[in-house]
This record gives sequence, structure tokens and C-alpha cells, in this order.
Amino acid sequence: LDQTCFFCIITFFSALTALASSHEYHFVNESKTWTEAQRYCRQNYTDLATIDNMEEMNRLINTVNGTYNGSAWIGLYDDVNSWRWSLEDNDFYQEEERDFRNWYHEPNNINGNEMCVFDYNGNWFDSSCEYHLIFVCYDGKTLQVIFFLLIKSKILNC
Repeated sequence: LDQTCFFCIITFFSALTALASSHEYHFVNESKTWTEAQRYCRQNYTDLATIDNMEEMNRLINTVNGTYNGSAWIGLYDDVNSWRWSLEDNDFYQEEERDFRNWYHEPNNINGNEMCVFDYNGNWFDSSCEYHLIFVCYDGKTLQVIFFLLIKSKILNC
């Protein structure tokens, strides 16, 4: 490999790492129960929103900002043993990303019936899954296409 090609490969993988750590969120302005929202997100995107860290939390807020100022379902739920993200794919998460939480004096599980989570202005609250709220989806398909195009482009140009 000549130096130019080596530089292209290093630059490419640096960009790939940056892209891999960011999510694309989609605000859906339709009221649904948590389960209905999850089904909708899985049919049209990848899943309900998964938030790994404060940077991702801010991206999610910016996605909704100006469009809606209320409660929105995200992909966190209580499976009785622990809080889990709706997106179960272990390959999706980097170390400790499954553990990020942004509770606001929660969870309190009032009446033992609050198994789903909504976001309100960047704070998380547990709630009954039967309430009808708008929601935020995560789309992983777009990034996979970008990765493929970047790989093809860089390999052909090197």
C-alpha cells in the first residue's frame, strides 16, 4: 500500500467509528400505546429510540425540539428483572451503553403497573404501557447503507 491509500484507509475507519456511535432518530406524531409504538417503529424503522449517553440524549431532544413539547415513548421497558432496551441486538451496543439512564426522581412503579418509559424534556419517567403517547423511533438501516457506500467508494478509489 502506498502512503496515500494507507491514509485513506485510516481516515475512512475513523469516520466509520464516528458514524457507528451516532443514531438517527425519527419523531412520530401519532399517539399509540408503548407496544403499538414499538410495532410501528419495527415495521418502519429499526425500533423505538435507544439512548446510549448524554450526547445521544441531546440528539433525541433536538430531533423533537420545536415539533413537540411533551411526553414521548422511548424504547426502555421493565421486564420484571431489570430495565431493558427494546432493541435486543447485543452487537448494536458498545460497552456500558445498555446501562445509560436519565431518570428524573424515577422509577417509582406506582401501583406496580409502570413498566414502560417516556421522555419528557430529556428526563425519563416510568409509566403504564397503555397510555397513548407520541414516540421516537431509531433507524439503523440508513447508517448501514452509508457504511456500504463509504466502503465501496474508498476501496475503489484506493
